[in-house]
Amino acid sequence: MASPVLPAEWKPVGSTLNTCYFQVGADVLIVMPEQGLKDDGASARVNIDFQTRHAAASGRRCAVVVMMSSLVSQDGEARRIYAAGMDPKAFFAAALIVSNPLARAIGSFFLGLTRPGVPTRLFDSIDPALAWVDTLRGAPSPS
Repeated sequence: MASPVLPAEWKPVGSTLNTCYFQVGADVLIVMPEQGLKDDGASARVNIDFQTRHAAASGRRCAVVVMMSSLVSQDGEARRIYAAGMDPKAFFAAALIVSNPLARAIGSFFLGLTRPGVPTRLFDSIDPALAWVDTLRGAPSPS
């Protein structure tokens, strides 16, 4: 199976065992889980640690844009870890790209059962998600 062609402005910044990361601009982290990922607490801990370290290394709050369409499941522990890990001192927004029915169900379940610490919304595609993130960039950081 061929890899998808990624936009030229997406700069690779690293990966974990099951997720690749790309930076767009100075403060947006694109999160691309591997196809067929069954996200659990162990993988969530590794991924939120990567995201938090990336934000700290950038010296600014970041937004994450998660391409959820490759997920096949996400357990309760993973949802709790991601929600707790979205520290508003490190992140200013989370956009969840849900371009298929399963991803939409997983994303809706996440938002229905957790309270992320930053504004979080579902989107069908990346362009509206990036536009929304742009509107939140200047929001003040909590003290």
